[in-house]
Amino acid sequence: MNYIFIPNAVALLILGLFTWRQNPSRLSATYLVTNVAVAVWALCYMLLHEFQHLVPVNLVSQIQLVAALTFANGHFDISLRYPDPKRLPGPFLRRLNYTVFAALAVLIVFSDVVSVAVLQEGSVVFVDGPGYTVYALYLMLLGILVIANLIISYRRYPSYRIRIGYMLAGLALFIAFGIIFDLVLVVMGNYDWLVLGHLGSVFPSLFFAYAFSKYDLLDMRMVVDRYTAKIIVGALAILSLYLAFQVSFSSPTISLLLICAIALLWAFNATKLELFLVSTARRRFVRNWYEPEDILNRLAEKLESIKNRAEIFQVLSEEVDEVFELESIHRIVAMRDDDDHLISYRLSANDTSQIHEVLATDDELILECIEHKQLSELSDFSAAMQKRVLGWGHQNAETTLIVPFYSPEYLEGVLVLGERSSQEEFSVKDKQFLSRLMRYVAAILYRLTPFEKLEKQYFENQRRLHQAEIQLVRGEKTRAIAHATRQAHHEIRTPLNIIRMAVNRIKSEESIEKYRKITEEQIDRAMEIVDETLIITDGVSDEEERYQDVDVNLILQRSLKLQQEGPHKHRLELMDNAPQISGIPGEIQVLFSNLIKNALEAMPEGGTLTIRSFVDLQEFVVTVADTGQGIDAELREKIWEPYFSGKLTTVGNSTAGRGWGLTICNRIVTEHKGSIQCDSKLGKGTQFTVRLPLSH
Repeated sequence: MNYIFIPNAVALLILGLFTWRQNPSRLSATYLVTNVAVAVWALCYMLLHEFQHLVPVNLVSQIQLVAALTFANGHFDISLRYPDPKRLPGPFLRRLNYTVFAALAVLIVFSDVVSVAVLQEGSVVFVDGPGYTVYALYLMLLGILVIANLIISYRRYPSYRIRIGYMLAGLALFIAFGIIFDLVLVVMGNYDWLVLGHLGSVFPSLFFAYAFSKYDLLDMRMVVDRYTAKIIVGALAILSLYLAFQVSFSSPTISLLLICAIALLWAFNATKLELFLVSTARRRFVRNWYEPEDILNRLAEKLESIKNRAEIFQVLSEEVDEVFELESIHRIVAMRDDDDHLISYRLSANDTSQIHEVLATDDELILECIEHKQLSELSDFSAAMQKRVLGWGHQNAETTLIVPFYSPEYLEGVLVLGERSSQEEFSVKDKQFLSRLMRYVAAILYRLTPFEKLEKQYFENQRRLHQAEIQLVRGEKTRAIAHATRQAHHEIRTPLNIIRMAVNRIKSEESIEKYRKITEEQIDRAMEIVDETLIITDGVSDEEERYQDVDVNLILQRSLKLQQEGPHKHRLELMDNAPQISGIPGEIQVLFSNLIKNALEAMPEGGTLTIRSFVDLQEFVVTVADTGQGIDAELREKIWEPYFSGKLTTVGNSTAGRGWGLTICNRIVTEHKGSIQCDSKLGKGTQFTVRLPLSH
């Protein structure tokens, strides 16, 4: 049985090293040294009882005694530093303890004052000197101080009582095993279970590790993947078979049956243990670990048949409380009358001893929650609201979260999440999960909303959206008309100046005929500019615009003329004798002016603009292509969305960065029963293809 100390020592060393590697600090270093000392003490015990003929027994005994001093001081130091390292005793007491420790270690190693181990008739005999009493009293005093320090911390720090309780439990088991197996049974003459008393020395280290890893003392973040789980399961299986082999029975048959039984047990349960280590064990032992999918699945089962909103928020608050281990949590739930109309909000807490409060629908807290919309910290609210919520028992506005939940109608409820028992702030992962939970609960509340209300709200939203788009189209057309008018004013100056010069050069009757022809040409040019402007502005009024036959090629030419000059080359490949389409000229002008302007803005350093028109399958097709940088694939689908401005990327629009240009284009094409498509390659350019039905 003494060989069990080998895997025991290895486990302690691995646990200590792992803890220290996760977060090197004074506390984790002390824990590592303590575990090493316990492992050395256990190995020395095994050497003195199994290999006494092969080792210098007195030297091994001395090492064992010093190791006991070391791990006792390690536990003492941990009890002082946890949970508040500032609670250390004064330097005088610490120096005194170090002096006693060093003096006893020197006496053990360099003299026989404390104890001497000799080998007599194949057994190790310990001869205790006068210093052994001091040694034993010192160890006893350290043990009492460790327990006293933990009890003081247990009473002084209520939020740490659970983890301190684990540490006290480990010490209690250590003392209990020592009293039962090393004292009571020995006095009764039974030495068969003496090894169990010595094995009790590992309990403090194991229980301290449990408290450390489950909570935040060492800030451990352990990940148990399947590979690690297989190693752990394999090691446990080998260890259990080894222990079964070491057990001595009078009958070899019984030993063989025991080994076979253990082997069968592992054969059927090894996979289950692996899954436990990967999932359940991680939830129990890893700091702040939880699986969002598991929580949502659990909520789905609980909320599937619940129709009452108050019950939904009660289940929700209980689940959140269990996940985050909160000191306090309050919920605000919307109250409805018999006609399902909102009448008020009710404030309550998971602690039913607190008085419930009814809040009006226009209560300042409700209004601020509606204003914030999203998950927020209490510190984001006004000072008056912070004071009010903190009055419910919350401690810190920075660590208190306000989580609102909405249905399609209005604010259905709010969860006010207080401080966590671990004293840790909500992490980014926690807030992401809570935001996801808000969307999940919104879907459940959506299910509870009557269909008639949803239908009414849907059509109302569609009507508002349609009206907004109409206003945007009108605004876009107005901007296009203003731009066209400015360009017309600029271009009409040229023929007027030529006419003026021609008139001024008429000096005789012979020159009249010469300059009359020039004057007529320039008048025709000016009239053409006026006609183009009138066509663009035709039909723009508050009345519904009328569809008419439109020559798209002419609109393409006008749209190109209205653009500012730049370092670009233009290539027009327009269809001869092109058929007309049925549409609104002003909107078609807005459509192609936007596309051409986008193409030119995509080539700030110059390039080639290519405009083609042709007929394909009873549709008039126009392509507007540039040789700019192109549009990234991830952004290509977003260019049609409102408020997505290509000014920030490689896409231009005519809305000065407001992000409505291509949305308006898409709307115009859709209203004309056509389609628009974007093809782009990074570094090569972009092409927009518009298809419009021909007039019948």
